[in-house]
Amino acid sequence: MKLLINYKAIITVLAMFSCSACSQQPLQETTKSIQPIEEVQGTIGSEPVTYLRYNTEIEPCITIKLNDLGELKQLCSFTDQQGNITDVRTDVAGVDYLLPVFTEHGLTVTLDLFSYYLDCQITLSNKIIEDPVCQFRDMED
Repeated sequence: MKLLINYKAIITVLAMFSCSACSQQPLQETTKSIQPIEEVQGTIGSEPVTYLRYNTEIEPCITIKLNDLGELKQLCSFTDQQGNITDVRTDVAGVDYLLPVFTEHGLTVTLDLFSYYLDCQITLSNKIIEDPVCQFRDMED
């Protein structure tokens, strides 16, 4: 009888873990309803632009918004000078975004990937947000 109860307990625990994994899926899909924890506004050329960062444990990507057009671009993949692509959703244990600054041609931001940095430039030209171009930087530099 005890052995049967233990199997029931094991099955119950496994079912709970399975359901908790399932419940995390919709959370990723509903990140549009998550409030940003950092919002920086600037102007590139004559275009008002907003940088949005969320709790990176829930939404590791950043968003750039062209205010006048209402266009949003979510940035999750960052390419370094050697062509290596880092997708912050799948390739790293965690990410933090440091020092977002608007420049004449775009936005610069540093990704702290907890073992190295990526210094990135996101260019805005002709009302198009281009993919980030980054430079790898060792944490000791």
